[in-house]
Amino acid sequence: MGKLVDTFKLKMDDIWQQSFAPKYNALDDSEQRIVRIAAIVIPLILFVFGIVLPVLDKNTALQQEVQSLAQKAQEANSLADMLANQPKQTKMLNGNILSQVDNIARQTQVRQFMTRLRPQPLANGKQQLQTQIKDAPYKDIASFIVTLEKAGLSLSQVKIQGKKPGIVLMQAVIGQ
Repeated sequence: MGKLVDTFKLKMDDIWQQSFAPKYNALDDSEQRIVRIAAIVIPLILFVFGIVLPVLDKNTALQQEVQSLAQKAQEANSLADMLANQPKQTKMLNGNILSQVDNIARQTQVRQFMTRLRPQPLANGKQQLQTQIKDAPYKDIASFIVTLEKAGLSLSQVKIQGKKPGIVLMQAVIGQ
């Protein structure tokens, strides 16, 4: 390793003596001083503006991102705690009726037959859904209706039509 460094130094000294020394020695004293100052200042400028400042900028941006993510995580944790502390029954009564009906439809295998599931807000703050189910098995529709009732949801304006044996169409308004 030491031999390699010595070889490199000799090579650089050779290049200096053959290429740059004659030109440097031909300069006036004030010009030589300017070249020496430039030889010190230019690498410093490159180091500061090319390495140090970009690293500091990236570090600052990452710190701000970490603070933002920590704040978002704290908000998410507080919301999760708030949701966990609510009684389950209150969640079912005040929850989003659309998601409740969608979950029940998936459980009873009628979601794939739904062609319409449209929310209709009421003036008193309650919610209703207009739903249409086509070509669904009757037993799945019956299970869907029973599960809605158990979840505390009511059916109004129910219309069930037989299409062929065991297959029905249903239109209903589901409310809280």
